[in-house]
Amino acid sequence: MRLTRPDLTGTLRSVVDGSVLTSDDPGYDESRTPFFRHRIGRPAAVVRPRHAADVAATVSVAANSGTPLQVRGGGHTAHSTGEGLLLDVRSLTGIDLELSDHTAWVGSGHTAGTLTDALGRHGTAVGFGDTPSTAISGLTLGGGVGFLARRHGLTIDNLLAAEIVTADGQTRLVNPAHDPDLFWAIRGGGGNFGVVTRFRYRLAPVAKVYGGLLVLPATPRIIAEVAGVCAGADRELTVIVNILPAPPLPGIPPELVGRPVLMARVCHTDPAVAETAVRPLRRVATPLLDQLQPMPYPALLEETPDRGTRPALQTLFVNQIDEAAGAAILGHLAEARSSLRLVQFRVLGGAIGDRPSDETAYAHRDAPVLVMIVHGDEPGLGWADRWARQVRADLDQGVAGAYVNFLGPGDDRIQAAYPGPTFARLRAVKTAYDPQNLFRHNLNITPEGLAA
Repeated sequence: MRLTRPDLTGTLRSVVDGSVLTSDDPGYDESRTPFFRHRIGRPAAVVRPRHAADVAATVSVAANSGTPLQVRGGGHTAHSTGEGLLLDVRSLTGIDLELSDHTAWVGSGHTAGTLTDALGRHGTAVGFGDTPSTAISGLTLGGGVGFLARRHGLTIDNLLAAEIVTADGQTRLVNPAHDPDLFWAIRGGGGNFGVVTRFRYRLAPVAKVYGGLLVLPATPRIIAEVAGVCAGADRELTVIVNILPAPPLPGIPPELVGRPVLMARVCHTDPAVAETAVRPLRRVATPLLDQLQPMPYPALLEETPDRGTRPALQTLFVNQIDEAAGAAILGHLAEARSSLRLVQFRVLGGAIGDRPSDETAYAHRDAPVLVMIVHGDEPGLGWADRWARQVRADLDQGVAGAYVNFLGPGDDRIQAAYPGPTFARLRAVKTAYDPQNLFRHNLNITPEGLAA
């Protein structure tokens, strides 16, 4: 039976050791406000758990009372806020390093930035994407494509085990030997299956890298040549390329601000040979800004600007970025209306493709290039979304699939994210562990027997 707000709050406070916040409490508004303000919900209560038992108690209260449950980490998705009950896992920030066997148990409340900084002090790393404010939980559960992916694989390829609370309130340790179907599903299937409280990762020995920012003029030829260099590079080199109007960065001539540029964020994991490896990038065109140098790995992560905007977001995989694609990108950027507009591509391959496509729920092991399209909400998300969808359509080369972590608000291509038998297998796991779809405020996989 659905509880009233006072009853819900009282019940939670009787079973939770952590904080239970209502609208009158400090911290309530901060928890319910996501990083990108697609929408801001007004939950009846916010729980900030102290440990896994608090998460289990919260899940049980939500399930038994029929109260909608949202789970919030970094708040980068539209599903990080809502009505009912909000579980804010950012309080779960423990770290248990096991340096002798190069592993670590870490709380799911960490962001990519806090954990990368902590591991960096020991000369180790896990590849967590490229944005420090992103929570490791959502990033990991969707796959994790970052600066170390071509060398060390996706984030999920370095996930050895997890502690997860499922819809029945049980806390489970999942790995290849225990609940292997659930362990398979959480490696790419998103937050559909429970609330992860801890992850156990394999650590890579990454103390220093060679990288930073390389800014080039943006023309169709330059865009295509940079993509070609990235595709032909060894797996130690990863480049995240953004094509966008030049921001007012130190070193960028003022007359170029607002004109299209190619901003390459470069990471080479072997500084001893990196100068030679990145030389082809520098030869594509005379750099407008060249900040490539040896650096600690955590210094590569760069915060997303424009916090608080409501961006339209689209994603797709393509075979290549050629001159025709470069021309289409530049044409659309010229028509865009927002100061926040960009097209990003990441050449994949390397260690990402070393594993079979059915080993994890992320099944796009052979996809050559990942593209993300972003447009800020100025003045309305409707026009921005139409723009982003048109860019996606014009870049489409018939490559199936979508990266679930880059699907934007209102993007209904959930089955595209899980091609072939992957979606059916995920749905079977969902039905087994969450038959009533308690964990539905996400990019949802509906259990069998319930309407989508």
